[in-house]
Amino acid sequence: MLYLMQEEGFVQFPWCQRTLRGLWDEVRRKRISLTVIDRIEQIPQEDRQAGVLLLGASGEWIERQADRAMAQGAHPILLTNRMQEPQHGSYSAVMMDIGDSMRLAVRYLQKLGCRHLALYGCNPYASSDPWREKVFLALTGQDGAVFHNRNSLRSAFDQFWPRRESFDGVICASDYAAFSLVRHLREQDPRRLEQLAIIGYGNMLLAQRSDPSITSISDDYEHFGKAALSIYQLVAKEPTMSAVRILLHSRLHVRKTTGFVPFDPGSAETEQEIPPAAENPFFADREVQDLARVETLLQQMDEVDLELLRRLMEGRTNAEIAQLCYLSETALKYRLRKMEKVCGVCGREALAAFLDGFFEKE
Repeated sequence: MLYLMQEEGFVQFPWCQRTLRGLWDEVRRKRISLTVIDRIEQIPQEDRQAGVLLLGASGEWIERQADRAMAQGAHPILLTNRMQEPQHGSYSAVMMDIGDSMRLAVRYLQKLGCRHLALYGCNPYASSDPWREKVFLALTGQDGAVFHNRNSLRSAFDQFWPRRESFDGVICASDYAAFSLVRHLREQDPRRLEQLAIIGYGNMLLAQRSDPSITSISDDYEHFGKAALSIYQLVAKEPTMSAVRILLHSRLHVRKTTGFVPFDPGSAETEQEIPPAAENPFFADREVQDLARVETLLQQMDEVDLELLRRLMEGRTNAEIAQLCYLSETALKYRLRKMEKVCGVCGREALAAFLDGFFEKE
């Protein structure tokens, strides 16, 4: 049975509503039974194939409900942008690829010639914004260029205002943050607004109809439902699967706050020589290589091969082994050659010497 639980404060927001529309459309299309619950404890413990879709935006709420679901014996599937793991067990998740979308935003602004970027309106309590911040800092290395939304969007603007001349590009954590930034700058410094390249997240109608219209990265939450139901069906059918994660791509929608300049991802980066990857010493270890050969050999052997090998290790001749294993000497030699090839040796004596020490002697 599949259940749905929603974070109470998140339900009124467009991200949640869009996710729900896509989810219920997919539920009707696939004719899946989905029960809305208020508490994890409403899931019967005897339902060993229970899955629960957790739709929320606050990291603490997500982690708490995921842990409760696992304690109840249900498999949690998060419809959220959550980077961290819960404290215990494992869960499945459908997420926007925040890392990929941040790389898209940074590369686009760099193509426009922006070299001093800010990340604006990050909510430290949201599930996705700490992830955005981490990727932004890794890509730009610009410490001190993150302006947090601490209890209000106005607080982010108050932090940004004294340093507005330091930046030529701003990536906003949401279209709400972008709209707020545009509005405050239009009121207090319209000249600076014209000079800044601004990108939001969400591709909301508000961003599309703003003055100026706001370039935005789409997060297609309508696809969350399809992905989540696919995960549930897969995990329910394959009990050996612990968890499944799906990342959804984002798209850039160019508008006036970046001068309607189109973006070609393929031309955004200049060609450069890529240094060779460092070799992994584990795979070059001779002992590891020998262990891998023996494991490969064992996977290919049948009971006759095992008996043949035991007799070989005893020092028996080919004639004796053939008789004891009810094989012709031609068949025996064929099997030995296959073993030699797997172990990378030549001759029965070399095979016996190679395998000496890998098997218990009787």
